[in-house]
Amino acid sequence: MNTKISIQIEQNETGYSAYSPEIAGYRVEDNSLDGVIDQIKEAIKAYLVQQSVEPQTTGQSLLELFEQVTGDMTDEEIKQLPKDGAEQHNYYIYKTPKQD
Repeated sequence: MNTKISIQIEQNETGYSAYSPEIAGYRVEDNSLDGVIDQIKEAIKAYLVQQSVEPQTTGQSLLELFEQVTGDMTDEEIKQLPKDGAEQHNYYIYKTPKQD
């Protein structure tokens, strides 16, 4: 995934400041250009990590998602799906013995 982030760097009487319109409320300041660039890089890295882990919604209900996933499955295949997946997820994922 490519993400474009614009950066505004300004020189002021005490050094430099930088901000990105995409990162609301974050502004860095330093007396050197290299310092402000390093700080804004770290802010962008943190922002991108946060964006990658934020939950994404599809706008679909669970029923719609289930129908989408099972749409091309036969009734026999659907009957073989686990009915206790939440309770026995270790069995289905890691093949550990089922819990009673």
